[in-house]
Order: sequence, then structure tokens, then C-alpha cells
Amino acid sequence: MIKKIYISLAVIIALALLLLGRIDRTPLQSTEEYKNTFLNVEKTLEEVHSEIPSKDTLLIGWAAKSILTDKKELPMAGYGYRTVKAVRDTLYARAFAFDDGVHESFVLTLDLMIFPIEVRKRLSKELPKIGLSSDNILYSAIHTHNGIGGFNPSLMGNLSVGEYSEEVVQKIVNSSLAAIKEASNNKIKGSVGFVKTLAPEWVTNRIVDNGTKENSVRVIKLSRIDGSNAAIVTFNAHATCIDMDYWILSRDYTGEWVDNLEASDAIDFAAYCAGMVASHGPANPKNESSFEHIKDMGKSLTDSTLKVWNDAEMKFITTASIYKIPIDFRPSQVRIDATLNIKVRDWVFKLASGGLHGNVTYFKLGNIDWFGMPSDFSGEIALEYKYDSIATTRNKDVMITSFNGDYVGYITCDTYYDSLDSFEVREMNWVGPEYGDYFGDIIKELIEN
Repeated sequence: MIKKIYISLAVIIALALLLLGRIDRTPLQSTEEYKNTFLNVEKTLEEVHSEIPSKDTLLIGWAAKSILTDKKELPMAGYGYRTVKAVRDTLYARAFAFDDGVHESFVLTLDLMIFPIEVRKRLSKELPKIGLSSDNILYSAIHTHNGIGGFNPSLMGNLSVGEYSEEVVQKIVNSSLAAIKEASNNKIKGSVGFVKTLAPEWVTNRIVDNGTKENSVRVIKLSRIDGSNAAIVTFNAHATCIDMDYWILSRDYTGEWVDNLEASDAIDFAAYCAGMVASHGPANPKNESSFEHIKDMGKSLTDSTLKVWNDAEMKFITTASIYKIPIDFRPSQVRIDATLNIKVRDWVFKLASGGLHGNVTYFKLGNIDWFGMPSDFSGEIALEYKYDSIATTRNKDVMITSFNGDYVGYITCDTYYDSLDSFEVREMNWVGPEYGDYFGDIIKELIEN
């Protein structure tokens, strides 16, 4: 009996040593990963500064295509494993094309919880067949927790967003390509502007009671010479107004917002990109039921947008170029126990998910510095770094969106790493300590220079 106990203990210890390790607390700025990433930032800035300024009037196009399939028993992404019981909203791929006479750049946002890695990989193979490159596209998503799932073939993906479906993935890819091509084909001369307003009543800090929150509504206004107008809007609240008991496809409050904008006299086409949503949830000031909540929130955000719509300073001659800045990551650090500094070993995480990969997508659209992040990115970091103030001194505006075609978990303020017992900080931080400042430093360097 004692021998069996010893053998069992030896097996348990061996498995623990094999599967588990210690969280790496080496100061991140001293690592080769940090240094390599900032070499990539420097190279990007050299490219930016060597660009030939556009002298042509900007050409702008847009289009949308449904990503819904006829497949029955569609898996859903968000709130664990669920299957679709009804469809409230059609889900779309929405694309914008920008041609400044030197570059043709695109924005593609999907009505999904994230922009799927598998979709991004396939687009990178398909786009060259039509003379385009994934390097020239900024990806995003609306972050609805009532969208289609089944888009991630990894073990972790099958467990978190539903059983993988080749039909779902191919439909998203085909619709995305169709939207991009149509947006490119219908480009005409136009101008671009930027406005910002605040909507504090519709966002809350979801990990700290009465915590700080970034509550801005940011709007890119596009006007073409044929009189048509489009809006790209962003906000920082999770699209989680709909209760998890509703197994129904919906774009949540973002869909109400976009639909209301398109129904207005001022705007013909609109799209939403999830903003700095980590640590931010939708506020419900009237304590309404799910669908009353999304209607009121969508209407209020529409009113806020239209109120400042005509304040945008429009420019016809402007650059539109996209840069992808590779990020070097340390081995993953998915925590098992924070007190004991225990994590899952990197090889286990790679086996389950494919590992950590990503870039910062940097879209320079005239005076707008738009950053697409490979994560849920927190607006609290933007407040901590005072990005808007830095940008103002350089005659710039800032847009930061999440879910750029890779995903490395939640990036929140570093002060929370050891102080908060929150799902976002404990289970969904896959990168380890100091990555709030890591990502924050990258954006700051690009805005300043």
C-alpha cells in the first residue's frame, strides 16, 4: 500500500512538473522580446516618415455582405456552449476601401465576438488572388456575445466558441472577400473627418466597482462627392446587453446603433468596431430588460453621434496607409494560482490554442492614428497614458479598436495583475504581468512620433 502511495505521489509530482511552471516576473523592459518589438516600432516609424504624401483626392468605397449560412444547429460564441434557436439580426461583414493615390487600404469589421484567426489566415491566402494583401487591411469585430461561433479549429476554440464548422468559416471568408471587392469597385472621390463625444451613462467599469472608465464615442465621418455619407463608430462597452438565456443571433446594442444611423437622413452606411472594451461593460441606467436596453442604448448613441456629426472638419487630400507591427511575446502565462505564481506551461497552451502571435495594426488616415489591437484592450490604459492629450499636441486624433485578427487575451492595467480576483485579469490574461504597459508604450511611441 505504501509503495502504491509513493508511486501515485511520484506520478502527480511528475505531471505537475511537466504541465505547470512558475510565472516569469523578469522586468519586461529588460527582455529581448521587448527590445525586438521596439526595433519593429522604429522600423515602422522610418517607413511612415519616408512615405510620399498623397496629392490626390481620397477615393472611398464601402459595402456589406451577410455572413449567415443555412447550416442548422449553428454554434454561438459567448457565454459558453450554446446553439442558435432564433435569428433576431442578420450578421454582416462590412468593408471600407480607401485609396489615396499611393496606397489602397481597407477596414473590415465582422458582426462576431472576435475577428477569427482562421478567417484572417485564409484571407491572407485568398486576397493576393485578387491583387490585394492582408497587410493592407485593419480587422475588427463588434464583440457581440450573441454571434456565430464554430470558427476556431483549435482545442481551446472548440471548447470556448463551439464545435468547429468549415461551412461557417468559409462563408465568413467568402462574404468578407465579396465585401472588400465591392467596396474597392465602388470607390469615388470623398473626404474624411473625425469627431468625438462622450456617453458616460452607457458604460461601466465591469471589474472594479465605481472604477475609472473611458466613455468616449469616436466617429470617423466619410463624405463622397455624390452626396453619400458613411460613419465608422466605436465605443468601449462590451456588447453584452442581451441576457445569456436568449439563444438568439443578435448584434446587440451595436446593431441598433448602426441601423439607426443608416435610417437617419445624414448617414447612408455605417459600421461599428469594438473599442477599448476590456474592463468595460454596458451600463443599464434604467435597469431595463435585454431588448429594451439595446434599443435605448442604440438610440442614445445614435443621438450623440448625430449631434456632433456636422462638427467634423473634412479633408479631401489625405494619406491612408496601414502598417503591421509584429509583437514579440514571452512564453504564455496562463495562471493556475496567482498566490503561488503557478502557470500552465507554454507547450500546453500552444497545443491547446496555437500559441501567442500578434501585431499592432497602425492605420494612418490623415490626422487619425487608428490602432487595431490583438486582444481585448482596456480603455483604462488609454486614460492612464493620456493618449488624447498627446495626440492633440501633435494635431492628431486617436482611435483604438480591439480584435485585429489575432487574439492574446485581455490587456488591462498592470496594477490589477496581483490586486484583482477578476475573471478578466486572472483567467483571460494569457501574457503575464506588465503587458498593459508593453502595449501602452507601443501606442504612445507611435502617436508621439
